[in-house]
Amino acid sequence: MPDLFAHFASGYLVSQPANLRQNSPFLVLGTILPDILTRIPEIIFDRLLGIPVFHFVIIFHSPFCLLLSTFAISLLLDSQIRLAGFFLILMGSFVHVILDLMQKQFGQAVYMPYFPFSFETLQWGLFHYNASISLFPVLLLLVIFSWIMTR
Repeated sequence: MPDLFAHFASGYLVSQPANLRQNSPFLVLGTILPDILTRIPEIIFDRLLGIPVFHFVIIFHSPFCLLLSTFAISLLLDSQIRLAGFFLILMGSFVHVILDLMQKQFGQAVYMPYFPFSFETLQWGLFHYNASISLFPVLLLLVIFSWIMTR
């Protein structure tokens, strides 16, 4: 949960300048989209039904699959905001992927940023995978402060 909140906060805080504020929902959706596409199927199929799907759903953290997913989602938007929505959701999802690549995973890297051209995994290991737990209070205060200041 703290990791998902860290992604939400990254999208929300980046979208608070006045010229981006009206696009905040698209950026926030983009920053949580990769986890929605991977964690929900993983919880339902793997944890509840015992069907191992991790190696299938992890591709939804790759830019190529996020491009396709974002395109599909943008088709649900009104035609006047479809293009802007597409690019903003995609930008938010790429922010998510970059933040995840910065983490040091439990063991080996799990993210495949070059999929479908390569199954090579990558991690930069700049911070611990539990860093979002210690950052949670700070991010929560920043989000609350930003929300109060823009209202």
